[in-house]
Amino acid sequence: MVLLAPLAAHAETAASPRPAAPAAKAANVASDQEPGDSPPEFRTMPEPAPARSSADCDEQGLKALREAGQRRAVCIEWGAPQEAVKREAARPKSAAKSGPSAFWCANHKMGKTYVTRTSACSRRPMTILLTDTITGKIWGKARGYVEQEIVTETNSVEFDEHFKFHLTDSDITSSVMTVKLESTCSLDASCKDKLGALGTPQPITVGKSVEGHISRSWTGSKGEKDFLIDYDIIVNIGGSFGSLSWGGHGEAGGGTYKVRCDNKVTKYAGCVVPSFTPTLVVPKKHKEARLFIAVAQASMSTHPGLEGGGKPLHREGSEKAAKENRDVICDSTFKAASNTPKASCDEFPFARSKESGRQVGVKSGKECQWYWVAEDTVNGKKNRLLMWDGLFQAKLPPAKAKCARASMPLGQNKGVGGELGKKTSEWRLLDGDAYWVDAGAKK
Repeated sequence: MVLLAPLAAHAETAASPRPAAPAAKAANVASDQEPGDSPPEFRTMPEPAPARSSADCDEQGLKALREAGQRRAVCIEWGAPQEAVKREAARPKSAAKSGPSAFWCANHKMGKTYVTRTSACSRRPMTILLTDTITGKIWGKARGYVEQEIVTETNSVEFDEHFKFHLTDSDITSSVMTVKLESTCSLDASCKDKLGALGTPQPITVGKSVEGHISRSWTGSKGEKDFLIDYDIIVNIGGSFGSLSWGGHGEAGGGTYKVRCDNKVTKYAGCVVPSFTPTLVVPKKHKEARLFIAVAQASMSTHPGLEGGGKPLHREGSEKAAKENRDVICDSTFKAASNTPKASCDEFPFARSKESGRQVGVKSGKECQWYWVAEDTVNGKKNRLLMWDGLFQAKLPPAKAKCARASMPLGQNKGVGGELGKKTSEWRLLDGDAYWVDAGAKK
């Protein structure tokens, strides 16, 4: 990707050139990452909502099927039967690894969804029950698992998914089993789906898989659009059907399988997984600016942007609001320190965040914590030190302050601002999007 040149800490990002399309869509992680490798930074989503089965094996469900003339019910649910769990636990670890997987979450715990800013990956065990609708007796059980990985690109409106259902074991031998997938990314025409062979019934036997790729694309060209992807897996055993539904608006937390596409951030549209909260790592080369943010995060009682200690910052998308934030924090009360080279007014939380002091009630920058970078020359060598009142008495700045400002060398101010601008484009941060800030502060 062609990245933006560093900008001032208060500058808005410009549209970046569109990079060449990658030869293979591989979750936008490090170039040396192999298929199936876990990306360097990912997060675990909350447990999804219970799936919706079309033929629950409860009394009411069986009665409905019985009255419809069906003697057998195919019931599907997440999880594995207890005897299967015990059998799996007893297997040697070497036997559990049947070979490399194309899914990057393959070595993570089943039953959860893992996300990066450009991918979502999950593996979930599934049990299929063939049940007598009259007696309620279970005629047979089958066990398998679903693997799925959604991959987006930040410079393309297309996003793909690799889907797989693997049948691990089954004692249902009297009938042929087929599996079919239905999936939609939108109820209107704003998203197109192509399921390929997955959208038609595929025969499956123990030890085999039904696997394929789903291609999707945003059909819009303006603004932004959220897609809550939903799924139905349909199992046919000898003419008896059952299905399991998940995803879509039925999922907790705004949707587990959610993709957002927009054309608001750069010249070209792109898509991300918005449930992932990224982290801005302040480069160590901006030493004093990084330390300024770290001390401010550690000393302020709210610990803004500090993961594990406070709450994330949120992107301020309005240039007008950002300017107002800046004008209040860096108002006429700011006086550059005489020993700061090429001094500028630096602030934290950033003016481009909704946690800026002005937006939490600060009327003037004089209410903020105060820092300055002092430069002196010793034996012909220039040295810089981040200073604040009480430093030499081992005291931190006031914890109750809602903001921090500093007399900062302009180059460092611009450097951190440029990194924020670059990541705003790379992560496609929109107004209100959350992000953490890692400047090395203790959590």
